[in-house]
Amino acid sequence: MEERDAKERLVVAATRLFAQKGYAAVSIRLLAQAADVNSALVSYYFGSKEGLYKEVLKSQFSQVVSRIEAINKELDPIQRLECFAWTMAQVHHDLPYLLRFGHSELTNPTNCFAEIVRPNIARLYQFLYHTLTEGIAVGQFRADINPGYAAVALASILNFYFIARPVANSVLGNLENQDGEYVRQAVELYLHGLKRR
Repeated sequence: MEERDAKERLVVAATRLFAQKGYAAVSIRLLAQAADVNSALVSYYFGSKEGLYKEVLKSQFSQVVSRIEAINKELDPIQRLECFAWTMAQVHHDLPYLLRFGHSELTNPTNCFAEIVRPNIARLYQFLYHTLTEGIAVGQFRADINPGYAAVALASILNFYFIARPVANSVLGNLENQDGEYVRQAVELYLHGLKRR
């Protein structure tokens, strides 16, 4: 077994197990079994179970931030918010466990919250806050909007849908392109409330 392969398998197995069971319920032995490696490799590669958990969180949250920060700054604020929404929809598709980690760390924070989760959430917030502030300054958005509240509102509108998707599916049924339709309509309604009249 190649060294990189064993390390990668541990991260993949840990991502699934930590998301499904929670940090405290996952033992080093279970991690090693799921990755089909010797349990000593957890300490060898990551120092501890917490070190492996940190690696998982860094991987999940850094992928989100890098995608959002890659949005073209030359776009006008409305286009940037639309790109943010579609990028987040793709993130939730590509990283199905992200919201579980976020929810878990927000409601029952580990030592990793202050080091990894909060700074990454802050970077996403700053992207939205600056985009909204610019939109107000150039007259695209209403001047009476608080950009901090508006940033939290957009993040909430998008993320809550993906958290509650099983409930939405049971109420709406599995509609064709349901995620895309939700994002399109949510962004349209959100921007309608922001736009200067």
